[in-house]
Amino acid sequence: MKQLFDIYHSIRSLISHAVVRAIYDDGAEQQLDLNIHAGQTRTRVPVHFPFGFSSHAPLDGAVTHVISTGGDPSDLMALPPSNPAAARLGDLAEGESVLYDSAGQRLIFRDGAVAEIDVVGQLIVQVKGSPILTLDETGISIKGNIHATGDVTTDKTSLNNHIHGGVQAGGAKTTPPQ
Repeated sequence: MKQLFDIYHSIRSLISHAVVRAIYDDGAEQQLDLNIHAGQTRTRVPVHFPFGFSSHAPLDGAVTHVISTGGDPSDLMALPPSNPAAARLGDLAEGESVLYDSAGQRLIFRDGAVAEIDVVGQLIVQVKGSPILTLDETGISIKGNIHATGDVTTDKTSLNNHIHGGVQAGGAKTTPPQ
């Protein structure tokens, strides 16, 4: 029975809950200062994010789990920190996913049918680092040409099916579309 307890204790001590005291996000690898157990602190513990994903959790209330690599408490690795104190976007249906930030901005994938984007200020789409599409409360700004394979309509006026009054041959100007 003692051997079983020793194995259990060894496995259990590989992972610890930690309170995040500082986040360093200025290098190739994010690092954390942590309070692991009462009176135990660790500095500059590397965080291991999945490839293609990165975040910087709000510090006030941030927590994480720390893994002792090979059972060595001096060789630590932290999971990406979370912050239960920050507003988590919940109430998702089965199969839905969301990316969100502390300001309430979000990208929601709704069950394979809708991708919903909600921003606080502007939505900017860039190609090679240059903005080509900007959306905000005032409207849409597009850099470059617009090519449409179908009709384009403004209010009730169709570009393909509108008429002009007062058409005359030569260089005369027409009246606006009717």
